[in-house]
Amino acid sequence: MDTIMFLARQPLRTSAPFRPRTLPRAVCLALTLLGGAVSLPIQAASPATGQTAPSIPAGSLQQALSTFAEQANITLSYSPQAVRGLSSPGQPGGGSLEEGLAKLLAGSGLVAQKTSSGYVVLPGKTDSSYQLAPTNINATAVQSAFAPVEGYFASNASSATKTDKPILETPQSISVVTAEQIADRKVDRVEDAVAYSAGVRVGSSGLDPRFDMISVRGFETTIGADFLDGLRQPGSGWLSLYSTEAYNLERIEVLKGPASVLYGQISPGGMVNRVSKRPSLLAKNEVQVQSGNYNHQQAQFDVGGHLDEAGDVLFRTVGVYRDAENYIEQLNNDTRLLAPSLSWQIDPDTRLTVLAQYQERETGASPMLYQEGDHLTNFWQGDEYFDKLEQRQWTLGYEFEHAFNDTFSVQQNLRYGQVDTTNQYLQPSDSGDGHTLNRSAIGVYEDMSSLSTDTRLVSRFATGDLQHTLVTGMDYAWIDTSLLYAMGDAPSIDRNAPNYHQPVDRPTTPLADEDGLEHRSGLYLQDQIELDQWRLSAGLRRDWVKVRRSDNLGGNNTKTSDSATTGQLGVLYLFDNGLAPYASYATSFLPESGTNASGEPYKPTKGEQYEVGLKYQPPGTSTMLTASLYHLTQTNVRTRDLSNPLNSIQTGEQVSRGLELEAVSDLSERLRMTASYSFNDPEVTRSNDGNEGKAPMNVPRHLASLWLDYRLPMGLGLSGGARYTGSNYGNAANTLKNEDYTLIDAGVHYDFGSGLDGVRLALNARNLSDKRYINCQEGYCYRGEARSVVTSLSYRW
Repeated sequence: MDTIMFLARQPLRTSAPFRPRTLPRAVCLALTLLGGAVSLPIQAASPATGQTAPSIPAGSLQQALSTFAEQANITLSYSPQAVRGLSSPGQPGGGSLEEGLAKLLAGSGLVAQKTSSGYVVLPGKTDSSYQLAPTNINATAVQSAFAPVEGYFASNASSATKTDKPILETPQSISVVTAEQIADRKVDRVEDAVAYSAGVRVGSSGLDPRFDMISVRGFETTIGADFLDGLRQPGSGWLSLYSTEAYNLERIEVLKGPASVLYGQISPGGMVNRVSKRPSLLAKNEVQVQSGNYNHQQAQFDVGGHLDEAGDVLFRTVGVYRDAENYIEQLNNDTRLLAPSLSWQIDPDTRLTVLAQYQERETGASPMLYQEGDHLTNFWQGDEYFDKLEQRQWTLGYEFEHAFNDTFSVQQNLRYGQVDTTNQYLQPSDSGDGHTLNRSAIGVYEDMSSLSTDTRLVSRFATGDLQHTLVTGMDYAWIDTSLLYAMGDAPSIDRNAPNYHQPVDRPTTPLADEDGLEHRSGLYLQDQIELDQWRLSAGLRRDWVKVRRSDNLGGNNTKTSDSATTGQLGVLYLFDNGLAPYASYATSFLPESGTNASGEPYKPTKGEQYEVGLKYQPPGTSTMLTASLYHLTQTNVRTRDLSNPLNSIQTGEQVSRGLELEAVSDLSERLRMTASYSFNDPEVTRSNDGNEGKAPMNVPRHLASLWLDYRLPMGLGLSGGARYTGSNYGNAANTLKNEDYTLIDAGVHYDFGSGLDGVRLALNARNLSDKRYINCQEGYCYRGEARSVVTSLSYRW
């Protein structure tokens, strides 16, 4: 018998998550005869007796059935092969659900039958052979890429296509960190949340709470190129960067390899796309309090629901309040976050979601400890009152979608935001007496405003046997920045008797005073093609970048402009047994700042990747296994000009060749797992700096991780994981080597029952063994995060 699959579309209104249900064996037989694959919207609450059928416009039968199920809150099973190419006359609304389904199916030769688990669409002719005893089917829910999912397994993602598409059918490597993974590990930062993903390196600068430092396939991906909900979170200047609290995310998607065809200027290693929590009746409400070492105190909540009886208007609000320190006790780790959102289903074809966020945070501006030569001490050289990174940010945006008909729909995402940053720290120098440090006050004061938009037309149509999903769009970003960099006098500090509360004046001697304005725009198209079990994709993009810098001290104004064309090709074959081999090719570009000795602006670096891989999702399971081989090249890298030592030329090249293995599985209702292994063979293949043929700095050859969460009977649960980072070189000459290290994480949780359903008490520890490690880069050394322990009490309903 062919495998029966259950596919889910994102629900407009539902009140419970999809769960596999028992279907009559007759239904199984009928669906098998129809071609095996069943499409099933997410399981909703059982319809009330006498429920009225919703109004559905005429159009594609498959779309009409899906919309009917979503609006009526029912489970509706059907074979895509049986309904493909058929039209529905629609139905005006009113009457019973059975009458409404009959009108939708009029003229199709199909009928809807009610079963114990919902409705199923079958051929019009029935006989008694269908009436067999029930049997259980292990089904796999293919969830939405935007709605909450239970567990660690995510079937769909949006980053690679800007559409809601199964990962198994996408010819690119994608890792997804779900909200449940974030919650089980009790992490606050995105950097920590993705630490178990294949090909991802974190912690290269030790503990630096000012920003996330995430590298993918050997290339840094996040500074100034963060993405939230598919829109760029730009960064400019020095530390004017948007911050994202992990608790406010529904998921994090790591798309590996060049992705410029949909997102413009981007690292060749890939992108990290953060997906915000948004209104959904599938989401559970939660309140939680935490307490931990380093004076960690935190409270957070995530609540939502519907504002009208029909459920057309939904809301959700996420809040975080954290008052904490770091392992350097003078450095704060404070956050205040409020993120409300509202979703309005204006009509069956139109939806608007508004997302807002306000956040204040404070942490240390100089998390590094004092360094003597190449030796990192345990002494912090700052001042508790003066030393700080203080940031205030807010964003407001919307996501709008309207379906004109079964073929065309338009989507527009827009977000405006502002970030104000104060970064103050003390720069030490040795006085020569062995215990006194002279210090200078440094201040960096930045303001940034940004606007990001993405407007696209999604066209679904057929040309012969080819089924197309064509995405055609234009995105635009505008970034306005101002920067003041100043220096001043500061009192010295005695290492033997440090005083961390001395008066330090705000620095007033300007070292830089700059304004900047950037315009980034791009036109793109990508066609996703289905031909039987083949999945093909092809994309092309043209980008334009214009930057203006004003030096208010020197009176110099500079203007630069870049443009680039990038593309992507992919092919995948989907076997019936769940195997999906694929191959892909993609390019990227990333603008470079500065000019050469002739005053000419540097050209963008370019990325090019060849990748082959194999994905495997065993039918009927919530398991995804991925293996990929890649060859990634970055060109136009700056290197020394042999004819002019004061100049740099762009003839350098860096290559990463690697293997990635990843497994994510909800093995059972009690056991969940993520595991990964990455091998990267990086090499500087062209350079005039004396490092040609050597490994680039800070790129480990080996990364590995394993995390398990097991829920015992009677509410007790245990979780634990290990993260291994291989040795890497700390300088270009490869004469300094950073040692490898393994970090252990663990947790225990207890779910109360009886009258305390939804209450959980948990204890989590990161770096359980308190492993102390140091990572150096060109003479600067960084100490890794020490052990942290957090106790939490939460209530979900």
